[in-house]
Amino acid sequence: MAYYLEDQLTTPVLGVRRPTVNEYFLSSYTMSIYDGCEFGCHYCDGWAYRVRPFNETVRVAVDLPERLAEELETIDRGDLIGITALTDPYQPAEETYRLTRRTLQVLADRGQPCLILTKSPAVLEDLVLLERIHEQSLAVVVFTVLTTDPYLSTKIEDKAPAPALRLDAITELKRANIPVGVAFIPIIPYVNDTQYVLQSTVQSVQEAGADFMVWDYLHIPSERHRARVNDMLTRIGNYPPSYYRELYRNQPLPDETYRAERNRDIVICCDALNLPIRAPHSIFAERLKPQNEVALLLKHTAFRDNVQGREHMAAAGQKLAELVYQNKVSDAQLRESPLYISLRRILADTSDISPS
Repeated sequence: MAYYLEDQLTTPVLGVRRPTVNEYFLSSYTMSIYDGCEFGCHYCDGWAYRVRPFNETVRVAVDLPERLAEELETIDRGDLIGITALTDPYQPAEETYRLTRRTLQVLADRGQPCLILTKSPAVLEDLVLLERIHEQSLAVVVFTVLTTDPYLSTKIEDKAPAPALRLDAITELKRANIPVGVAFIPIIPYVNDTQYVLQSTVQSVQEAGADFMVWDYLHIPSERHRARVNDMLTRIGNYPPSYYRELYRNQPLPDETYRAERNRDIVICCDALNLPIRAPHSIFAERLKPQNEVALLLKHTAFRDNVQGREHMAAAGQKLAELVYQNKVSDAQLRESPLYISLRRILADTSDISPS
């Protein structure tokens, strides 16, 4: 069990608006509820940014909900806030402090759209608040699911709730008409990236009723974290450190060719089961700021273009998404997109598009 340290905030809850919308989690702002995480999953790069163990202490900013309420006065109500940063909002500390519940209450009072990333079915305890937010704007829950194999799960995330409980919670949220996705994050090379694990995980997610899936790769930001990952691998099986040296080559992410191959594999698995590979437009349509909605459409299309080898089209789509999000786009630039008619319709009521 971690030590809880009650504290007061000395920095903003939200910080500055993202320079580009987050295509995984639809967010313009990101926040953490707690500082430190009792789950302390072995692969988490949160360990890399701490001198002391990541799961040893949890700082609890008891004034966070009140500070958030003040900051929301300066935030556009069409900007989604992602409760997605490193620490789980429903870790055991939530049973004592209910900071996440109080935060959702603040968001509900304002009608601010939000997305919660968690590994815990305890999110169901706040279903009433999620329903209230969703009626006013948008509330999305995303569960991290790395594998459905209970043995493997205990090796890489032994203090987190079992994957089966997360899948059950997905089904419950869908019954309540709350949009719910799955983050297959991180993909850990040689561990949960085999064809069997990919297919079985995607199928379980689809059968649970998830609306979409996103994924990303194991991030190794430092040599200190690399040593931790190597230690984790020895507990799972016989994985020589040379495997990762060849794949990562002292970079934070695995080789680009490896990522491209795995992206194609996952897209094929998801397409075969009609599981969207990003949040479908129907989830956020007319629920976010029009510029954000358009930027997400462009980014999601660009990702599929990139997977299918249309790198030039993908790069153009990403660039256009950034211009729209920053209100720097012209009608002539929008016309370059094959989605022009849909994009122009969404942006019809805005005054931020110049004719040329």
